[in-house]
Amino acid sequence: MSYPAPSSTRGGRVRVLDLDLVTLDLAKTLVKVARNAIEYYLSGGIRLYEIPRDVRDRFPELELYAPVFVTLEKVTVKEGVRGRMLRGCIGFIEPVFPLGVAVIESAVSSAFNDPRFPPLRSRELKEVVLTLTILGGRVEVRRLDDVTIGRDALYVERGLHARLFSGILLPEVPVEYCWDIETFANMTCNKAGLELRCWEKHGTKLYRIPGRTFKELEPEGEIVEVDLVEEYRRTCKPSGKT
Repeated sequence: MSYPAPSSTRGGRVRVLDLDLVTLDLAKTLVKVARNAIEYYLSGGIRLYEIPRDVRDRFPELELYAPVFVTLEKVTVKEGVRGRMLRGCIGFIEPVFPLGVAVIESAVSSAFNDPRFPPLRSRELKEVVLTLTILGGRVEVRRLDDVTIGRDALYVERGLHARLFSGILLPEVPVEYCWDIETFANMTCNKAGLELRCWEKHGTKLYRIPGRTFKELEPEGEIVEVDLVEEYRRTCKPSGKT
């Protein structure tokens, strides 16, 4: 299998996935594809996992371009309490690959190329849960109140001294920590290596990116769509718009 050359919405025309086209059945298949791609790499050190033809025929959406992230979390047990520890997270903020290819690339990179962690070992694969985040298009944030926690990722970028500083935080992050919108924006600045309240500075662009999140409840277990907006309302005490 050979991957097509990366494309960009800023360059040529591509057919971009509409988030509304993502069914739970498609998402379950994509999470399984992500896990299979990691397993395939572990078995031979090869990235080019090929999605079976019957799956491609069943889901033509796999050929549409989409920004995606794959997150790996290791299940931990400490003093009888189960928890999860980040084990890798990499993806694309623009639709540079078709959906199926983007998921494979993100999964393999998250498992083996996230510079924050050592490469995933074979025995760990059955100890990690996978989360797939499929993103839509960027929308420039004019007012922080335009951001909805649980729906939106935040992405910030600024050119400084001939270098581009950029960073993204996915929709699940502020829900996990019960951040309000301003904290979410500040932590996105921090992720980019910029100062707090960087979005107020000249030359800084802050974008919200709507997304949908699907995750395994247990390693190789049931895959569900997570309503992060509702989860935030239920478990957090938000300050500002939710």
